[in-house]
Amino acid sequence: MVKKKKGWPVLAAGAAMLLFSGVPSAWGVFRKPAAEEYGFGDSQSAFVLNLTVAAFGVGCVLGGLLQDKKGPRAACLIGSGLLAAGFCAAAACPAGAMWLFYLGFCLPAGLGCAFLYPAVMSCVQQWYADKKGLATGAAGVGFGLSGLALTLIVRWTSGMWGIRGSFWCLAALTAIVCGGGSLVMTLPPAGPKGEKAGLAPRQVLVSRDYRWLTAAVALATPAVLLFSPRIVEMGQQRGLEQNAAIWAVALGAACNAAGRLACPAVSDRLGRRRTARLLLWGLAGLSVAFAFARGWWFLAGYGALCFFYSGQAALLPSFVTDLFGPGWAGVNYGLTALGMTAGSLAFPLALELAGGDWPRHLTAALAAAAGAFCYRRLPEKEKH
Repeated sequence: MVKKKKGWPVLAAGAAMLLFSGVPSAWGVFRKPAAEEYGFGDSQSAFVLNLTVAAFGVGCVLGGLLQDKKGPRAACLIGSGLLAAGFCAAAACPAGAMWLFYLGFCLPAGLGCAFLYPAVMSCVQQWYADKKGLATGAAGVGFGLSGLALTLIVRWTSGMWGIRGSFWCLAALTAIVCGGGSLVMTLPPAGPKGEKAGLAPRQVLVSRDYRWLTAAVALATPAVLLFSPRIVEMGQQRGLEQNAAIWAVALGAACNAAGRLACPAVSDRLGRRRTARLLLWGLAGLSVAFAFARGWWFLAGYGALCFFYSGQAALLPSFVTDLFGPGWAGVNYGLTALGMTAGSLAFPLALELAGGDWPRHLTAALAAAAGAFCYRRLPEKEKH
């Protein structure tokens, strides 16, 4: 009874904080006004997303370690400060200073999101240990809806104050919502606060399961990250008007949230590995079909990709806990999330050399299929 009574504020606060931490999923709506304001080229502004996701992957290790050592409140407070500082740096960055934007925005924003995400996910899993998938899915709805929330904020504020004004507003909102929510993030009184059940990080790093799981995470990234930075331009090329193409970001966010809520809950019954493999095979097929989508079918295809991608990503926190134990769940999740760093940097750089749409779709499809094979090499743990 104590868990259920006190767990809801933690779950709600976690979802609210994650609402502002999905910067990568919303970069498509920032990209064009930011490029015009700061004078960035097409490839430069696209690389903002890749670098932010890379910083997220590295930051998950640091944030997870801090969460395991000092608790979720400390990790969330520092993450909130980093994310707010990233928005402030973006607002103050002079035009044409691309590398300053990378250092001032991408790194602290990616790190801030990374400090928040594993801390929230690890904390809610301890409150709802018997329903880890459902709990992480409910908290992850905030992360999924982040793209929609940021789209609405940017569309509204940039019309009045420009993109710099939007960044200042986001900095203030992040400080208030995430900073305030951090104070609620505490572990359950009867939870395994002082226990370290399961594998320590050094044991995880040398394990076979870690290698296969991290490879699967890396191979899943192209299915959305090769399309997301250019989704508005792609929509216009596929027959959508500019306003409709911009709302592809909002639709992707709604589908992202749905995937994060539904798929972990399904995995509580179906099993993590089986659910992940189904989602990755779905990504493989959709990546090919998406190449032929035009008009409103383009929006539907992008929404489906976001649903499947976010669903498999949302399985990762509970998958890591199932495989390696709850004692070091934060840092072990971060170590596995390094696959996102590798995938978000390697695949876009490789595609810059190839160019064209077909290599993009084919790479996403083949990588997702390879990720499904990696999951097959992991053990079945069907009862959660």
